[in-house]
Amino acid sequence: MPGRIDELTHTTALGTWCLTRAQPCAELAGIVREYWEVQGRLSPFREALLPNGYVEVMVNLGPAHRVFEGSSSGIWERSWFSGLQERSIFIESLDGTHLVSIRMHPLGATQIFGLAAPQAANSVVDLETLVGSCAQDLRGKLLAEESPEARFTTLEKWLHDRSTLDISIPPFVREAVARIERAHGCLRVAELHQELDVSRKHLAVSFTRFVGVSAKAFARLHRFVWTLEQLRNSTNVEWSRIAAEAGYSDQSHLVRDFRRVGAASPTDYLRRFAPDRDALLEAAG
Repeated sequence: MPGRIDELTHTTALGTWCLTRAQPCAELAGIVREYWEVQGRLSPFREALLPNGYVEVMVNLGPAHRVFEGSSSGIWERSWFSGLQERSIFIESLDGTHLVSIRMHPLGATQIFGLAAPQAANSVVDLETLVGSCAQDLRGKLLAEESPEARFTTLEKWLHDRSTLDISIPPFVREAVARIERAHGCLRVAELHQELDVSRKHLAVSFTRFVGVSAKAFARLHRFVWTLEQLRNSTNVEWSRIAAEAGYSDQSHLVRDFRRVGAASPTDYLRRFAPDRDALLEAAG
């Protein structure tokens, strides 16, 4: 069973929506970051969904959403898988929203769904690409449930039923990922292969195969994610300190990288973030 349920209701000029979250059971804690659901009747809006270092299994229970920039542009109506993203995804919702999601560690997704998960990095694909007709069955079950708690339980059972896939992720890849995450990307990636006692090429090929991006790109991503977390938790931002601790050469380097990944400057993020602080929100034009 999923863990404690947390709920946030927020009202803005765009309307009111409710965000519900739950932690996974202990058995899935290394695979799943959280389950979440958002529902609201809103004016048409656009979001820049910021990279967070995780992947998402998304099931739509309400109006369609449109990805309006990049290779994954199009209308998304049923269910999809958002691979590990290095840059923001831009979506538009014209008639409210009702989504339920499994937020997963990228290696957890590889363990559950196989190599199709890392191959979806920097893209959004129909969930049927990964699981076939099971995606339709899952959506039908979620539509039949009457509460977020029941839907989270359905998602967790679905994952348990899929956890027998025989994917062996090399220990040195797991360790490389863990070291990058612990250092929030602030480490010398070029030296990792020596520390892990594997060749540079073997680490590079294996890391991309099982994670979806290179170790260097993964480190850049986690440097951004860590910087974003500092901004979320700061009432008085010390830009020079954050830049230094994140491993940027200076504040200008931080701003350039943040704008490249997050589609806005850090100060713009602080003015426009959504209630869950994972996105930039604006009315659709």
